[in-house]
Amino acid sequence: MTANNYYFLTIKNYKEVASAFAPEKTKLSHELIPELDGKNELPFELNLVKLSVGENGLIKSDDLSDIENVWLDFQPNSLAWPLMSERFKNLICENLTGKESIDWIQAKINGENESRMYYIMRFEKMLDVLDVEQTLFVKGTDHIIRPHFSIEKVKELCVFNTPDSHDFWKITSGIYINEHLKKKILKEKFIGPAFEKVRVS
Repeated sequence: MTANNYYFLTIKNYKEVASAFAPEKTKLSHELIPELDGKNELPFELNLVKLSVGENGLIKSDDLSDIENVWLDFQPNSLAWPLMSERFKNLICENLTGKESIDWIQAKINGENESRMYYIMRFEKMLDVLDVEQTLFVKGTDHIIRPHFSIEKVKELCVFNTPDSHDFWKITSGIYINEHLKKKILKEKFIGPAFEKVRVS
């Protein structure tokens, strides 16, 4: 099944949200990516903290008591990685076409006197998905400002990423999905995901 609409998968904006934080002094996201090659488990645990917007920016608190939904299916986190509940992971796995080349890294999250297992999506290969002529790049580089996807290249993909000269494409917050998966996410009432339509032709 193909549809011509595709979406950037993002996290809803909440005034207050539980975000999964890596321990202090954890390396930056891009430094961790090569260290996780060949591993399917995060070598540290994440802890939920409350983030709320104050007059002078974000306020961080350990008090989660007044947050309506602490455990989101698409959980915000300090690494800015695609951190998904088991239910969300399973839905994606059920809809993969087999051409996406993804696997998962298990991540333990602690919060509200319990621990839950979440999953980080990782791509095993850089996918050729762009309409290069219509994609907007930073002048003189391969850094993408605004991607434009080729329908011929993405029509058999349920989820995909954008190429990058570094290995940032392996674990990326830039996840794109097809219309079919978006409808299923909405039908199952997953908490956390939001969608932004992207350019495809």
